[in-house]
Amino acid sequence: MQKREAAFNTTFNHWLKQVYKKTGAYELKQTQTDSIPFSDVKPHQVEALLAVRHGTFVFKIPDAGYQNPYDCYCMHEEPAYVVIYYAKEKFFCLISIDNFVAESKASKRRSLTSARAQEIAVKVIHTRS
Repeated sequence: MQKREAAFNTTFNHWLKQVYKKTGAYELKQTQTDSIPFSDVKPHQVEALLAVRHGTFVFKIPDAGYQNPYDCYCMHEEPAYVVIYYAKEKFFCLISIDNFVAESKASKRRSLTSARAQEIAVKVIHTRS
């Protein structure tokens, strides 16, 4: 699973840099089926995304023995998304953290289907791979 997630991370980062070019916080998830459990987005990830969107989030980049671009960053009231790649159907969608939280609370399901994700997404991107 790690290699597949790494491949999507590379694809998404390229798309952000070359196409979308928007400031924001993005939590990437991937599924090989047509749904993904809401619980895959961990509580600390939801809290951080909500802080970016509705408050101020500061993060110190850990010194891990390689050259960091800088020491820390601060995001204040910026867009924040859960990005889900539905590999089987070859698309990813950007879902605002507010929509993701609302859907997880209102849904009778414990998972987000690809069809519903497309309905609540801010943006849906179809891929070739």
